[in-house]
Amino acid sequence: MVLHWRPVGPEPTPTYWQRRAVVVLVVLLLVVFLRAVLTGSGGTDTVTGAAAQPSPQASAASPAAVPSASPAASPTVTACTDGALEVTAAAERDSSPVGARPLLVLTVTNTGSAPCSRDLGQGAVELLVVSGSDRIWSSDDCAPGGPAKQVVLMPDEPSVTRLTWAARRSLPKCEGAKAQAVAGTYRVNARLGELRIDGSTFRFTG
Repeated sequence: MVLHWRPVGPEPTPTYWQRRAVVVLVVLLLVVFLRAVLTGSGGTDTVTGAAAQPSPQASAASPAAVPSASPAASPTVTACTDGALEVTAAAERDSSPVGARPLLVLTVTNTGSAPCSRDLGQGAVELLVVSGSDRIWSSDDCAPGGPAKQVVLMPDEPSVTRLTWAARRSLPKCEGAKAQAVAGTYRVNARLGELRIDGSTFRFTG
């Protein structure tokens, strides 16, 4: 088929050009209209404010906050009663020469089944040295009192206090002459609070 660009027919030439212009205009209008219709129906979704909110299903799927467990409270440690304690007092050596400075040992053991607390500070503990009925020395004579020292005693685990004795006599308030201990047999006694204990004996040899 051959297309004729120049108008051919009985009508005047301007008439044919006008008709062609109208056809072209109609085609252009149709193209614009179709484009507007297609754009309005849209191939692209628009996210609205409501759509941006999380769905109930999504919220339900989110992990819920789990409150942290509070730490377990530490068990209360009660005071050790005198009946729950085994207390011993002794010299480290059974025999020492006159003039030696024996080491005195106080041992406190919790014989109960649970931990307990006891004041083992200087004011609560006293070591004494006697010879028969003769009071020779006391740790309270020259160093009485002192701050409390609460110690938690575990069952069957001894708490040991060691003190060196200068092997000289003493009097309350640190008064009087401090004569050298002589040869003989001595006993180490102890006080723990109001509890008094007769300990083991040792000897000074000359």
